[in-house]
Amino acid sequence: MYFPGRLRIIGHQPTSKFHNFALISVSLDAGGKFRNLRDRTEAQRRFHSFMTNELYPRYQCGVVVTERHQNGGLHFHLAMVVRDDIRGQIDFAACFPPKGPDGKPIRQPDYRTANAALKKEWAYLRRICKRYGFGRHQLQPMKETGEALGCYLGKYLAKDWEHRLPEDKGARCIRYFGHWSKTSRQLGQRREARPHGHSFGWTKPRARAWREMVKQTVTVLAYKGTRLTEANIKDVLGPRWAWKITRLFQAVRFVVGEWQDAELRIAINEHNQGVRRRWLEGGGNPAHECWWDITEVTLDHLRPSLQWQKQMAELQLAKECEAEIQRRLKSRRAGKSSRRVAPSARTNAMPTEASPSWASWIELTSKED
Repeated sequence: MYFPGRLRIIGHQPTSKFHNFALISVSLDAGGKFRNLRDRTEAQRRFHSFMTNELYPRYQCGVVVTERHQNGGLHFHLAMVVRDDIRGQIDFAACFPPKGPDGKPIRQPDYRTANAALKKEWAYLRRICKRYGFGRHQLQPMKETGEALGCYLGKYLAKDWEHRLPEDKGARCIRYFGHWSKTSRQLGQRREARPHGHSFGWTKPRARAWREMVKQTVTVLAYKGTRLTEANIKDVLGPRWAWKITRLFQAVRFVVGEWQDAELRIAINEHNQGVRRRWLEGGGNPAHECWWDITEVTLDHLRPSLQWQKQMAELQLAKECEAEIQRRLKSRRAGKSSRRVAPSARTNAMPTEASPSWASWIELTSKED
C-alpha cells in the first residue's frame, strides 16, 4: 500500500487495507530518563537516534508528527506500516477503552483478543522505548479509514501549532521515512522508484529550472539598478526571499534559450504553459500569455514600495466599492419585484417625494470626491 507524502491525499480506503497499519505515540515528558524534556532540539536528536537504529530497519514506511503539549512537553505520533497483520479480529472497545476526564481509561483494558503479532510489537516497544529513554508509549492497529488517519495526525499538528514556543520557529513538525512500495524489498533487490512527485534533487530538471528562473530574475533586476547577491539578498528581499520569488514565478513567463540543454528547456516550457493556463483560468485575455514577462519584473514585485502599496490599496478599495454597489442594486431590484401593491391602495396613497436613484447618487458622490 502506498503511503503518499501528503496527508491530504491519504484517501479513503476500506479497513481491510489497514491490517498492517499501526498508530504509535511515544512521550518524552511522562517517564524515562528524559522526563519533562522541553528542548525540541534535544528531543529531535534523541528521536532521530531511536528511528535510525530501530524504526527504520523494522518498519516499512511511515509518517511522524511532533506535538508540543500545553505544559511544554513533547510527544511523537507515528503512523507506520508493520510487516505482519497486527489487526486480526481484535476487539477495539475491550483493548482500548475510552478515557475519562482525568485522561485515564474508564475501565481495565482486556487484551485477550489481540493476536500474537500485536503482542510481539508491544513487547518490542516496552523494551526499546525504555532503552532510548522514552516514557509512556502506546501502539494500536488502524481502526478506520485513511481519512480518519489524516484527521488523527492533523489534530496533533494543530495542537503543536497552538502551543509552539518562540524557540520552535522553523522547527520541522512532520517527517516521512521508509520505502514506499507495496511489497517489501528482497535481499539484493534494487529499491523501487517512489511515486511521481515524491523524489527531489537539486540536479533534476525542475530544480535546475528554478535556479535558471532565479538567475534570469536577478539579471533583469541588475539591469534595472538593483544588484542582488548571496550576501545582500536577505537584506533586500527579506528572510523569506525564496518563498516570495517562487510565488512571483507562478505569474511570470521566462525565456527559453539556446544556452540551455534539452531537459532544462522542457522544464521551463512546462512552467510557461502552467502560467498561461492559470492566466486563462483567471479570466485573462487569450491574446496575452501571462501577467508579466520576465523583462517586466521590477523590485516592486518582490518588495513593494510605498507607492506600489498605495496603488494596490486603491485598486482593492475600488473593487470593494464596485462589489458593494452591485450587491445593493441587486437587492433593490429584488425588493421592487417582490413588492405588490393593491390598485385601491395605489389610488388612495398619498403622493410622496421620489427618492433619488442609484445612478444620481453615484454621480453626486463622484462629483463630491
